[in-house]
Amino acid sequence: MSKVKRLFAIVLTLILVSSAIPLTVSAAATADIKLIIDGALIVPDVPYILQDGVTLVPIRFVVDAFGADVVWEGSTGTVTVTNTLHVVKFTVGSKTYTIDGAAKTLILAPVNQNGRVMIPIRAISEAFGAEVIYDSVAKTAYINYFSNPALSGTLHISGSTTVQPIATAAAEALKKMNGQLSITVSGGGSGTGITEAINGSVNIGMSSRELKAEEAAQLNEYVIAHDGVAIIVHTSNDVKNLTTDQVKKIFTGEIKNWNEVGGANAPIIVYTRESTSGTLAALQDILGIKVKETATPTDSTGLMRQAVAADKNGVGYISSGQVENDVKALTIGNIAPSLGNIKSGTYPICRDLILVVKGKPGLITAMYIDFLLSKAGQKLVTDEKYISVKD
Repeated sequence: MSKVKRLFAIVLTLILVSSAIPLTVSAAATADIKLIIDGALIVPDVPYILQDGVTLVPIRFVVDAFGADVVWEGSTGTVTVTNTLHVVKFTVGSKTYTIDGAAKTLILAPVNQNGRVMIPIRAISEAFGAEVIYDSVAKTAYINYFSNPALSGTLHISGSTTVQPIATAAAEALKKMNGQLSITVSGGGSGTGITEAINGSVNIGMSSRELKAEEAAQLNEYVIAHDGVAIIVHTSNDVKNLTTDQVKKIFTGEIKNWNEVGGANAPIIVYTRESTSGTLAALQDILGIKVKETATPTDSTGLMRQAVAADKNGVGYISSGQVENDVKALTIGNIAPSLGNIKSGTYPICRDLILVVKGKPGLITAMYIDFLLSKAGQKLVTDEKYISVKD
């Protein structure tokens, strides 16, 4: 779907087999320190180690907190770490590493400790621009990446009302970490976010639909979550399940009465979204239909849900993550729009939620995207009942 490499679709193949790694440390001293990244205590599954007076930490746990991808190349003993702006390569047993192809030198070569690649803690600062502070009294190392006081600036984000709750939660979390950041998030629909990203009126556009070819030619996209589109009805509606074909015919207007699908003898009132809605575009693209022109339009996910909740004959469609108890989500082919079914792909109406940026992201834009792909950012995704791209 993306015109560029999905920098953040997890490829975490860091499965390190000791016999495949050129250097293994089996008797290094344990480093009695704590590691705190952006205020969160990191507890890895292997202890930190101390070698030649240098503290080494497991690269996987650090870059997970940074929202980066990690790829292990067993044949060369190389670990490649990719975030929004940089590609960093370390080689077990070598002090030489590269940042975007430029050679750098480590104070100590990376090693393998119990199946984990360990790197000097200071390499994090050099490779990713994070602030590293060591408190020798408290024996605590602080890595400030998103909370780095050297980072300041303003971000404007607009677009999909489906993505908006995630984006807003991320903005609030980042502003709490770093008071020098100003981040505004507004809705308007996927089409609005895409258009405003292209014309430069916002730094980031939010979309819940695929980019069209002409849009993809002008934008870079970053998948931040997976989602399903739920078909919703009033809680009193007797209909519980529809076939995919029945869903198509209801929204195109071919099926007009609930009794045609096993419900009461009552007209079906179809609700839809505004023309710029990514959820509308996703529904139409996935089902291969065009929603009937006489459907009643609503301007946001919340308004769609409210309309159906108030109309016993109504039917609409919203993100599965935003289904509440005031409406009923139907099964399609007896498959519910649950997280498990969407994750497995068995639910028939699934999509990606994306951020779009024109050209190479600026530093603050990249940091925001990195945060959404970090462990903390993906927790916000699951808190909003969407599916993490890092699972």
